[in-house]
Amino acid sequence: MRREVLTTVKGGITRLRTKGAALKDTLYDLLNGYITAARTVKVRPGTFLTETLPTGTIGLVAFEGDLHVFASSLVTSIPTGYVLDVLRSPDGDFAITTIHFAEPFMGALYIAAEFSDGGIYHYWVRSASDWVADTEYSLGELVTPTTDDGFVYRATRLGAPYPSWTPAAPRAVDDIVEPTTYSGYYFKVISVVGDEPRSGDVEPSWPTNAGETIIEDTDGATTPDATPTIPLSDPETLIELERYDGSGRATWRN
Repeated sequence: MRREVLTTVKGGITRLRTKGAALKDTLYDLLNGYITAARTVKVRPGTFLTETLPTGTIGLVAFEGDLHVFASSLVTSIPTGYVLDVLRSPDGDFAITTIHFAEPFMGALYIAAEFSDGGIYHYWVRSASDWVADTEYSLGELVTPTTDDGFVYRATRLGAPYPSWTPAAPRAVDDIVEPTTYSGYYFKVISVVGDEPRSGDVEPSWPTNAGETIIEDTDGATTPDATPTIPLSDPETLIELERYDGSGRATWRN
């Protein structure tokens, strides 16, 4: 069979034949390739398999220096250089039958997987850091176990949230508030000055270290780590708030 190098295609795939030889700018069939908007023929992207993978894995895509494979449950004996991503069907314990799409998207793998019950679901598998003991994790941070189980775990808060800070709210010692944008910490009133102490009109710039304090007055000014000194005749009031670690512990959800 004579080999022809295709540069441009005008007629796409057609099996109609005119008199004489087949046209060089049409295709009879195309396997593992595609035609671009510029009508050029490109080989479909692919990855070479270098290891024999365990039964139960499916799909293969290169990402961040590793080769990723997929399964609906944990599979052991994954070769070095390969990463197992476990994808669970929200409908139940069904095996993955087809990976329709798997490519990097916005810094993570975007995957479309079909399961044995016919359900097709989309996943955005973000990378995570390894879990480290005695480490403070913020809400939403992702970690992987020291012994890889194919899952990524996300930090969630424990307990119900405290009331968010609001302007001109009455304050008393031991009142607890959280910033309007949750930061993983809460603040407790440790002292007040004035007959009717209240919060200011502008939310403070909250401290960033546990144990730090901030002074909030009724006109919105704040002074970190200061001791209020106000004449008795001054009608303004001040509230001193101390920052606490609101997490204490972390729970993880996969």
